[in-house]
Amino acid sequence: MVSPLLKAIGLTCLMMLHGPSMQGQGAVAAAHPIAVDVAKAILMQGGNAFDAAVATHFALAVVLPRAGNLGGGGFAVVRLSDGQALSLDYREKAPLAAQADSYIKDGSIIEGKSLHSLYASGIPGSVAGMWAMHDSLGSMPWMDLLMPAIELAEFGFPLTAIQALEINQLANTFRERNPQGAGPFTRGGWDEGSLFVQPDLAMTLRTIASEGPDGFYQGAVAEALVHRMREADQWFTTEDLLHYQPHWRQPLLTTYRGYDVVTMGPPSSGGVALIQMLQASERDGNRMQRHGSAAYAHDFTEICRLVYEDRALYLGDPSSMKLSTEALLDAGRLQDRFKAIPNFTSGKSMDLNLLIHKESEETTQLSIVDQQGHAIAITTTLNSSYGSKHWVAGFILNNEMDDFALSPGKPNQFGLVGFGVNAVGPGKRMLSSMTPTIASRSGHVMALGTPGGSTIITNVFQVLTNRLRYDMTLDEAVAKKKLHAQGWPDFLFVEADALSPFTKLCLRLRGHELKTRSQIGRFEAVEMIQSEARFHSSPDVSRQGDASGWPVP
Repeated sequence: MVSPLLKAIGLTCLMMLHGPSMQGQGAVAAAHPIAVDVAKAILMQGGNAFDAAVATHFALAVVLPRAGNLGGGGFAVVRLSDGQALSLDYREKAPLAAQADSYIKDGSIIEGKSLHSLYASGIPGSVAGMWAMHDSLGSMPWMDLLMPAIELAEFGFPLTAIQALEINQLANTFRERNPQGAGPFTRGGWDEGSLFVQPDLAMTLRTIASEGPDGFYQGAVAEALVHRMREADQWFTTEDLLHYQPHWRQPLLTTYRGYDVVTMGPPSSGGVALIQMLQASERDGNRMQRHGSAAYAHDFTEICRLVYEDRALYLGDPSSMKLSTEALLDAGRLQDRFKAIPNFTSGKSMDLNLLIHKESEETTQLSIVDQQGHAIAITTTLNSSYGSKHWVAGFILNNEMDDFALSPGKPNQFGLVGFGVNAVGPGKRMLSSMTPTIASRSGHVMALGTPGGSTIITNVFQVLTNRLRYDMTLDEAVAKKKLHAQGWPDFLFVEADALSPFTKLCLRLRGHELKTRSQIGRFEAVEMIQSEARFHSSPDVSRQGDASGWPVP
């Protein structure tokens, strides 16, 4: 049986891409075509960008279970049509039982505890976050916004080939970690086009739809979570769930090439790092004038080295930071700091022996601009792909505790390092690289962001500068091959064909060690250009992504 929603929006079969971009009166970019169509349906019913974002966030929890979620968290950056900027922190937080040594035994990190066990999960923030968004900025009834996700869970949606492969490969893991069962995730034998039905998730979504966040943080769903945590010395408690609150925070603001840029502050490291990179790339004597040159790649690598050093030393939960964001972004400090960038030779990172970690598809991005001129960029996550693989009441739990600095100077799964400011502690929010961002000038509004773990920050920087400094179209800016550097490990990561053989040789002669990656990140971006009455959406077509724009009848 096909969902009534799928029939209504014409998705009786899954189309992987409707096309990279369209023109019209609104724009959406997301990591799954059904999620895009949910956003479109809400906007065409008269909802605003924030209604569409809430509905699509819940839809992604159904159709993109590797990253969309109820059991995770995220960040949202908002620009209202009058220019007002807001940011919402609904990041997961550590339970009260969490202590600095929770993942340490005999002086060493306990392997897998922060990634694969029930102790890997922080208190989820997504449901509370979406309620806060709806309560402050929404215009449609809450129930109406959840109905698409409910129908998709209840009636099912067709799996993509990649999803079928992933779930089949993880079936044994889900069985091992969920002896009580994990619904369709333990079945295996899925094929492309198989209808993936999630009745337990539908029931949980119906409860949330009728009771609001109390339907998740109290009542039967909360009881199921707390009961499950008995297996982990009551890692979560009723008190943990009751006390979870999202926070509207002051966004970070800067100007770049005449554009007002709005991005996310701590506990995201992304906004601070992005602004530092933008400022450094515009400093006197910068060598980034010619995109793709050896001078460009050298400057990029050395800027990243210093920015990720600040990330490791100074950023974490705002309550734990000894150096404020204002101090970290002080123009005088940055000027002095970036004077240290060598002109022709590779610099040296802090002396840390780190591991290289495979990039995970742990996050998902949603970007929307509506016809009123409102814009929103959301990045949400379970951390690893399919989170901890622990399942409760139809949804998968995050493994965000790995984003804390479990032991000072030791890397997490993405090779990122942290120190005491990001140490584990009760009630703390773990540091993140998520960087939802909006840039605007004189009727030109862009909302953008990307998944990619440690590569998120450098990806947002490159797409933003590609568009605003190097005069690429949005599609070109997103499609352009990427670079990544983070100081530890001390490599310049390069997508195939991002640099010419001659440029690579020049960089090696300067002392840089290059590593080729098949892909660095994947992007979702939208823009509105009022003077041309034009909206544009651009997903990264090299991944399962989709974007849509359309004329309003």
